[in-house]
Amino acid sequence: MTAIANILDRLDGWVNPIIVKELRQIVRGKFFWGVLILFLGFQCVVLSLSLADQQTRYSNAGQETLMFLYGVLFLASFAIIPIYSGFRFSRERNEGSDELLFITTITPQTIIRGKFAAAFIIILLINSAFAPFMSMTFFLSGVDLWATFILIGLGLFVSAAGAMFQICIGSLSREGGSMYLFRGAGLLFQVITFFSLLGMSSEMIRYGLDRTFNSGYLFSSLATFVVFMSLLIYMLYHAAAAVVAPAGTNRMLPVRVASTILWLVTLLLCAYWAGISASSEIFVVWGFLSSYVLSMACLIAVSERDYVTERVAREIPKGFFRARVAFLFFSGAAGGLAWILVMQILTFVIALVAAGLQPSGFTHGRGMMNDYMLYAGSFYCYMLGYALLASFIRRIFLSEQIDIRNTWVVALLTCAVFSLVPILAGGIIGLDSETLLIANPLYVTAVRRSDSVLLFAALLAIISLIVNTPWLSRQFRDYYKEMDY
Repeated sequence: MTAIANILDRLDGWVNPIIVKELRQIVRGKFFWGVLILFLGFQCVVLSLSLADQQTRYSNAGQETLMFLYGVLFLASFAIIPIYSGFRFSRERNEGSDELLFITTITPQTIIRGKFAAAFIIILLINSAFAPFMSMTFFLSGVDLWATFILIGLGLFVSAAGAMFQICIGSLSREGGSMYLFRGAGLLFQVITFFSLLGMSSEMIRYGLDRTFNSGYLFSSLATFVVFMSLLIYMLYHAAAAVVAPAGTNRMLPVRVASTILWLVTLLLCAYWAGISASSEIFVVWGFLSSYVLSMACLIAVSERDYVTERVAREIPKGFFRARVAFLFFSGAAGGLAWILVMQILTFVIALVAAGLQPSGFTHGRGMMNDYMLYAGSFYCYMLGYALLASFIRRIFLSEQIDIRNTWVVALLTCAVFSLVPILAGGIIGLDSETLLIANPLYVTAVRRSDSVLLFAALLAIISLIVNTPWLSRQFRDYYKEMDY
């Protein structure tokens, strides 16, 4: 008994206390049991009607019933449960009740892992309730049982990513105004993604997995999907933990490391598929997407603190090379902008080399790189320019009213003002010209005025860098001063 008691005590110490707390609150409430009983009864009715009506109306009753049941399952596991978990966490953040956790030894990473694990366990329970009913559609017509299980597994990965995304959104909802803003944006994104993925799932059920993923590449496609979703969840997990972490910690280090790993692994996946398809265009597509995401990260970088805390200073590694590389990954506005610049350069170089390897010749590759420079390059200059300009405006005029963590709000407002004021002024004086739209970052997607767009975006970025040079230089000096100690 003593050995068993010791094993149980050790297992009890490994259990995340946040999981126990969350699951206890969920199962004690009426929401979970109400949803579960409602869905179980609903499935019984739908499956009974489908079995009774199989020979009278539908020739493919199995597919229709499976699509209907999977739609309800996906609604619960991807929309209802993640949104509910995110809203509960945002309410805790807004009420400040989560601060009680910091007086214990529970780390921010443990909090996020517990929130996510509790939500995912509920998703697993919902899927376990649906799986037997969905398997029974095999006895109807047009259903592949193996494909059904694969589809449920894919739905689990997508639902896990949705739950982590909503928890990440909930961690950002710290104040009254931002709470409603992030809640609304997260809800809108989840709903749009739900309908998009539901349509793709219906196509998989109707035409089969082999046709959807191309015959011969099914397992490669599934492995690529699983790897990408796992890394996305990993990055969102560190992003949520960084927001919850205390202000003086090196909160951005794990986020940038996870983002770099995601960037590198997606590059390797592109190399794999480029080798299979004997085409390197996928690298240019990867470059476009990576560049746009990195450009949006400029808003996050300028919202970081602009000084080195004592805790971060103690973590600076020794050695000339390691200390300078660490500057790119450590918390700080200047380090964040430098990391984005390095990643943009690497992305551009890889896309440039890939475009030159196109079998269709030099002209086609040069055309793709022109588009890359026009769209991705201009957008990066726009985001960098507006982010730095907003940082300058906040420091000079609004430092007492707006905290540095809300610099991204100033950047969005600055972009909106520069985009709308010329249009309104042109309407008042009767000037109708496309040039009035040149300050809008989305202008580049409407027309192909590459020279004017690139020139304006580059000038905006250069001017913003010049006015912020003292601010950026001071951060470099402070870091290297701490590094020498």
